[in-house]
Amino acid sequence: MEVTIEKFNPWKDSLISGIFLVVLGIIMIVLQSESLDIILIIAGILCLIMGIFTLYGGMKSKFTPTLVMGAILLVLGIALIVLTELLEDFLMAILALGLIIVGVVTLLGLGGGFAVAKGSKAVSVIVGALMIILGIYALFNLDSTADVVMIVIGAIVLVAGLLQLFEFYQLKKISS
Repeated sequence: MEVTIEKFNPWKDSLISGIFLVVLGIIMIVLQSESLDIILIIAGILCLIMGIFTLYGGMKSKFTPTLVMGAILLVLGIALIVLTELLEDFLMAILALGLIIVGVVTLLGLGGGFAVAKGSKAVSVIVGALMIILGIYALFNLDSTADVVMIVIGAIVLVAGLLQLFEFYQLKKISS
């Protein structure tokens, strides 16, 4: 019996994930809110596939919780695909409400961890008020909010990808 041991190269993972993250970040920045639609549809397709496999496994084992989980995944997948626009607006509304809540907590100085500058009440009041205003604006302008959010997230993903590629470079240099 022959056993083969593949040499472990951690730099390959960094290269692949770095390229993937850079491409994803660029897509998110360029397509903005349309990229959120694409992400929701892909998530829906994955839920459908997982739901089918889970249902199949549940029917084979006759295990009711698995059947229920498969059905939930199927419904979620269909909802993500069919109701993409509604879900996009819902996610942006939750983000806007989150901004308002964090703004109120910061404004009132109740957050401890949310306090911008522990010694400066004025800075906390200004930042809290700005967050509330931004949250209210976002709540009434969900589409433009989605664009801005996807640009910011895309930039973060792009930077993460570039850091992965830098890690690839460092690991490749060490292993050579």
